[in-house]
Amino acid sequence: MEIRGPNGVVAGVDGSPSAAEAAEWAAREAERRGTGLHLVHAVNTGTVTLSPRTGIAVTDLILREAAELLDAVRSTLEAAHPALRITADVVPGDAAEAVLAAAEHAALAVLGTRGHGGFAALLLGSVSLRVAAHADCPVVVVRGADHPEGPVLVAVHDERDAAALRFACESAARRGLPVRALHTWSPVVADVGRMAPVVDELGEEAELHERLLRRTCDPVREDYPDVALEAHQLTGSTAATVVEESRTAALVVLSRHEPAPRFGLRLTTPVHAVLHHAHCPVAVVPV
Repeated sequence: MEIRGPNGVVAGVDGSPSAAEAAEWAAREAERRGTGLHLVHAVNTGTVTLSPRTGIAVTDLILREAAELLDAVRSTLEAAHPALRITADVVPGDAAEAVLAAAEHAALAVLGTRGHGGFAALLLGSVSLRVAAHADCPVVVVRGADHPEGPVLVAVHDERDAAALRFACESAARRGLPVRALHTWSPVVADVGRMAPVVDELGEEAELHERLLRRTCDPVREDYPDVALEAHQLTGSTAATVVEESRTAALVVLSRHEPAPRFGLRLTTPVHAVLHHAHCPVAVVPV
């Protein structure tokens, strides 16, 4: 295993087109951050059930082919990014666990939507979902089209999302892009038959959400004076709104609030939906 510096970017690769796109995205991000890139290719050698001698030979062959694949990916990235320091490991074992282990001291983990395994009809692979649900660092799932001139879009539910907003501002600052903060909510009306009170109640509720949005955004805006940060409140579904807005975004940033247990996928419904349907890369930030 190669020694790598902390706070770099980690990317999971497996030879799939999706992983290749994610590795290239990760390389550009590492350059923007001025850090190194570490590639991880996990291979499962635990299913070899032949005789011990044959099993060892097959395992060696699997690991050798994995190393050749990883070398090819690394060479392609080095040719495109000659100034970038790139390290790489072949890790026997589960892919999600390998990426999670490599990302323990990383600043960012990057994955594609899905690899070679699983069912082709699925929109997002289990490895990407597991890493997004459990990583200690932000995770970017590279999907959809890259809109380099679009804004960095961040979903803001409440003041706990300030960390995700800061991540969005940092990402935007590196790219010279604006940030668009979206706060969505659904009106709560007790009596739909009384129109005047309903209008008043909606106005009061909108003002409460506006104040919440200002409390969350204003301190972050002060810390990033060079980033154009626009804040908007909209009524409707968070997932549907963010997915639609992602059509022209460079990056979507979402919070992962609840600490997830080691097993199981504890992503909230909006995060899960956006990861599956967004039209651009999605960052999931643990807060």
